[in-house]
Amino acid sequence: MVQPQDVTAPKEKIKVLSIIEDVTKTKKGYSTAFVKWKDKKTIAVRWDGDNRLDKGFPVTTNGYHPSWFILPERLAALYSQDFVHTQQALDELEEFLQKKQN
Repeated sequence: MVQPQDVTAPKEKIKVLSIIEDVTKTKKGYSTAFVKWKDKKTIAVRWDGDNRLDKGFPVTTNGYHPSWFILPERLAALYSQDFVHTQQALDELEEFLQKKQN
């Protein structure tokens, strides 16, 4: 299984700004990242693999390096909105539960 923070391909076109979801923590089967692609900030996604030898998907054309899939602009916008709302709801729930314990 590839750690999403170790995925840097395609090196000439992408810069990972931050990991949003890490499959090793979320157990969802995929990872997402906030990236800069062709001088534009967007969302990238990948499946990190099933075992430590698996490079996941996608990989570079020659198959040597794990890479990111750039979401189309409309999907990236929808994902971003959903992610922000989910994070806000989780933050509110955590705050509520902390107050309830005190």
